[in-house]
Amino acid sequence: MVRREPTAKDVMRPAGFLFSEGDDAWNAARRLFESGQTGAPVLGVDGRLVGLVSQADMAAYLRESSREAPDFYAEPDHDPIPVRPAVTVGQLMTRVLVQVPEDMSLEEVERHMLRRRVQRVLVVRDGEVLGVITAIDLLRSR
Repeated sequence: MVRREPTAKDVMRPAGFLFSEGDDAWNAARRLFESGQTGAPVLGVDGRLVGLVSQADMAAYLRESSREAPDFYAEPDHDPIPVRPAVTVGQLMTRVLVQVPEDMSLEEVERHMLRRRVQRVLVVRDGEVLGVITAIDLLRSR
């Protein structure tokens, strides 16, 4: 029997949920946190894939927006941003998408991620998101 080399489809996880560009970023952050997901694809108004929002994107925004608060570290239980400014997923997301086809070999997926210096790729078929592969998924597949 000929052993088939594993492909992206073999190790990808379902994308979970998708966000829209106009979704409230605070609600999105809560959904990511509660679901245990580290990121999710973002769709534009036309339903096409336009970006990816991650916990890192949101943490960077929070870090920048709370720099003005002098008591941020002095009072850890105090919310440095008492009134959350309106911010959308589209404002925080990463627009550079690294996509791989579902039939790409895992070895090639790994090389692709290393070349692009990313921690996750979207697995797609005809522009539709099938799932996500993270660096951790690749390590677990070994």
